[in-house]
Amino acid sequence: MEIFDAHTHVFPPEVIKDRERISKQDKRFAVIYGNPEARMTDVDGVLSYMKRHGVTRCVVCGFSFQDGGLLRLSNDYILEAASRSPSLIPFVQANLEDEREAVSELQRCFALGARGAGEIALYERALDGKALKKLEGIARCAEAQQRILMLHTNEQVGHVYRGKIRADFRQILRFIGKHNGLDIILSHLGGGLCFFELMPEIRAALSRTYYDTAAAPFIYSTDIYRFIGEFLWEKVLFGSDYPLLTVARYRDGMSEMEKDKQDGVWSGNAKRIFGDI
Repeated sequence: MEIFDAHTHVFPPEVIKDRERISKQDKRFAVIYGNPEARMTDVDGVLSYMKRHGVTRCVVCGFSFQDGGLLRLSNDYILEAASRSPSLIPFVQANLEDEREAVSELQRCFALGARGAGEIALYERALDGKALKKLEGIARCAEAQQRILMLHTNEQVGHVYRGKIRADFRQILRFIGKHNGLDIILSHLGGGLCFFELMPEIRAALSRTYYDTAAAPFIYSTDIYRFIGEFLWEKVLFGSDYPLLTVARYRDGMSEMEKDKQDGVWSGNAKRIFGDI
């Protein structure tokens, strides 16, 4: 069985070493990684994870730093690692507060081989119309360059955890509608937006929108995999959210689906969406 992990995170070693200081300066980073027990890893850690669990391809994402220097440092680290290890698929970040700077950085990174932008995440404030407006330049650039946008979303009910924000599904749908030539991955099963694909008009509006399974074992019972297998399997990508979780946490749940559908979620769908890799 081939495994394509469409959602992992890496950091330059110097960021991991200096996380305490960075947490004091970057509010967004502090929400998730201010806790010294929050797991972080570098590229070597991801490559080791891939070897242990038989992962053949892996999307590696940076972090939506508020500091432009850290953002560029992370982008360069990811791009350089991917140039050495073809099994790594680089996703990069852009300044969410400065559209001109964001587009310039994305164009630079896309020219160097970045396959997408993301995981774009606003952990310190709501994902509403005002926040999504700041992503317009990023989305237009990714769409023009035929790259992929990965956007952090989370469910609006249930237990509270670090980085859980209010997400306005109406505004997310409006944002997606403006970019119907852009492939978008909504992380964490779209925070449940995927369930509304049972509505024909929503299914049509989300024709180029996909979902990953990142952190699903922390949020849903294994019944979620039966839902995926019945209604959504062609649009779902396996994503571990490593180093938060590994492949092992998903195997039992994935076994709830028929073999051909498992194969699609484990790797087939990602290979189709990412194309020539």
